Amino acid sequence: MLEKRIISKSSQDTYDFAKQLGEAIRFPLIIFLQGGMGAGKTLFSKGFVAGMGLLDEVTSPTYTIVNEYGNPPRVFHFDLYRLQDPDELYEMGFDDYLSQGCTLLLEWPDLVLDEAFEPRLEISLESRLETPEQREIILRTDNQKVAQILNAL
Repeated sequence: MLEKRIISKSSQDTYDFAKQLGEAIRFPLIIFLQGGMGAGKTLFSKGFVAGMGLLDEVTSPTYTIVNEYGNPPRVFHFDLYRLQDPDELYEMGFDDYLSQGCTLLLEWPDLVLDEAFEPRLEISLESRLETPEQREIILRTDNQKVAQILNAL
């Protein structure tokens, strides 16, 4: 498994790195976004979507569970925090989202972490103690194509 660590010194650094990643990824991908409340998962999503060249306003899907970006949709952005078990996710048609050949950004992905989705990228955003805005971004993947992109960044 490839693991890459990035230190972000500000919200802008986090956004810029996510945008760079979005520019580099040119194929459907499942991205698991992990981190506590306020860690920057939605900010990361904003940068990633912008990097894909989409002009949609990215907002947290906390209450809607899923937001879609692009026309036709190219990114589905999920916030799974309020769901209790995987059945809820699949009852709302998660398989349909998976079959559309789009990138899926999954915040709070614990319900589906054990699933064997490919290609996938796990991203953890962890607060650092030096400043409130500093984050360590940890990227992990088993996928060779994704690993090559991460190594080039």
